[in-house]
Amino acid sequence: MRIIFLPVDNRFCTKDYFMLLSKAFNFDVLCPEDLGCKKIPADTEYISHWLLANAREGDLLILSLDMLLHGGLVPSRIDRLQIETLLGKLEILEKLKKIGTKIYASRSITRIPTYNSDEEEPDYWMYYGEKLYRYSLSLSNGDKRNFSDIPGWVIEDFLWRRKRNLSVSKEIINLVKNGVIDYLSLMMDDNSEGSLVAKEAKELNDFVERSGLSKKVSIRNGTDEISLVLLSRALCDHFDIRPRFTVKYTFPDCKNLIPPYESSPLEASVQSHISGSGGVLSDSEADILLYVNNFNEYEKIREAPFQEKTRSTISNQTFDMQKVLGLADVRFANGSDRAFVENLLDMKIDWTRACYYGWNTAGNTIGSTCAHTIFLYLSHKKLININEDEIKRYQAILILEHYGYQSDIRQRLVEFVRQKNSCSYFLPDENWAVNFVEREIQEYVEKLNKVFKRSWKASVYFPWHRTFEIGIVLNETR
Repeated sequence: MRIIFLPVDNRFCTKDYFMLLSKAFNFDVLCPEDLGCKKIPADTEYISHWLLANAREGDLLILSLDMLLHGGLVPSRIDRLQIETLLGKLEILEKLKKIGTKIYASRSITRIPTYNSDEEEPDYWMYYGEKLYRYSLSLSNGDKRNFSDIPGWVIEDFLWRRKRNLSVSKEIINLVKNGVIDYLSLMMDDNSEGSLVAKEAKELNDFVERSGLSKKVSIRNGTDEISLVLLSRALCDHFDIRPRFTVKYTFPDCKNLIPPYESSPLEASVQSHISGSGGVLSDSEADILLYVNNFNEYEKIREAPFQEKTRSTISNQTFDMQKVLGLADVRFANGSDRAFVENLLDMKIDWTRACYYGWNTAGNTIGSTCAHTIFLYLSHKKLININEDEIKRYQAILILEHYGYQSDIRQRLVEFVRQKNSCSYFLPDENWAVNFVEREIQEYVEKLNKVFKRSWKASVYFPWHRTFEIGIVLNETR
């Protein structure tokens, strides 16, 4: 089975995670080259032509509809394309279906950030973002307070785009009903409890249930991890298998707390990602143990802090390595629990039976962990092939990024950026930042070389020319 992959954008986490993991399991993947960059949309006409030119009978299509329709995730939040234009772009899906492909697609529910920044939003978000967030909460909760301090044209644009995107999502659901799309994931991008995002998700869920499509459409927190989750779901469907998960939490009494950037309790998110990735929850016999390193009520903070002195939560754990082990580190947003990882690296882990993620939001981490564990499970069932060297390289890259960069080096880089009177969200001349990170990450590479018994050297780049995310390449030095 060949895979045609259309990611949501060109970031390392959305494109390269998929490509690297596919290489580790010997999947044959085609992906278009030009995917735009941040606010610069990809050429959607080129993408449509590329899909039709490359798709053939029997292919599995993992498609971001945000990319297909808008040219990327950020363009879906800011463009002014009319609904008729977007519906016209959807017509390619029927042509792809007639070729004889399987289509597993994703679509985001547009986020509403709580802060003033236009980095990934319309320009007016720099001045009215915080107020628009409060305005959206009032709409969601039926509060008719006067927000006269927000210009009318700003509110009009904000509401117009949300109404447009919601209408398009309903038309996409109809494509599932008509058999064009085989499986659809609607993803709640950064959101919060009681938000307009959550309200729209409920409206879409009601529409799905009325259409009798609950088994073919899922709605949950997350976005950046979705391509991996769709691939694991497609493979489970292909092999007619449902891996059984059992879940263990660091703080079981806190599993119903709501993570940052999300609108539902952690346990509900875990269950929805297990189901969405093709697995089932099991209280007894299980094929996969999902260990969730969650936060307690005192630790619900948005960023992974400097953690020079923090208590280990895994040092006394023992794991049955006859099962596949997934380690989902959601204790902090945007980076690892450092003590957790340091103790993990001291343990004897078989990385052909285990994986670790600790990045960005809880949904991102949990979804990618579930998908990865399913790939590992399928490989040990001899249903797919695993390349031991490549899976270890990929896991090492994840640890370097989540533990080395996100929870440590990035924070020092941001401080260095301030000292240079620059800004962290745009690095126009980034060679000095690349040199800084490559120098600082070396100690982490040396640590992982000992753990994985390799002789890797790391090079890095900034996919969106900012400090928030990084791309890492590991090459052997001998």
